Amino acid sequence: MNSDGLKRFFTANMRSIISYSAPAWFSILSDFDKGRLERIQRSATRTILPDLSYEERLSFLVLPTISDFICDISAKHFLKIADDPTHPLFNYIQRNTCRMSSRKPTVYRPELCRTTKRAKTFFQFFMSFFNKYFFLVCIVTFLVFPSYISCTHSF
Repeated sequence: MNSDGLKRFFTANMRSIISYSAPAWFSILSDFDKGRLERIQRSATRTILPDLSYEERLSFLVLPTISDFICDISAKHFLKIADDPTHPLFNYIQRNTCRMSSRKPTVYRPELCRTTKRAKTFFQFFMSFFNKYFFLVCIVTFLVFPSYISCTHSF
């Protein structure tokens, strides 16, 4: 089987198993566990292209790292929930309706957490993430999907 067929097999079968329900558990993984997941992809890409380094294999196969892939899936899932008021989990996302500062605009209001494990849960993590990178997310979304912000987001 050629490298294109092996890549298709990896992305269709193995990667779907690795990323199953990832938005629920990925943000609370330790760095060691994320490295173990990355090791699976490193091994699979070594089978496809044995003579290249890991970074060269990823660029040749046009694959992101597992961490980037799962973080992207989770962010899309969070935005899907945040944009749909009829979604069953929509009420877990608290929007900032009280104040908007020009120096530090915030869209979401994550709860104050006593433990880092609680702060890394799905909703808390992505509310903080999108507050921190609000302008970057808007600019990238506007550049990639110009009609997306005007139609679906009411920031």
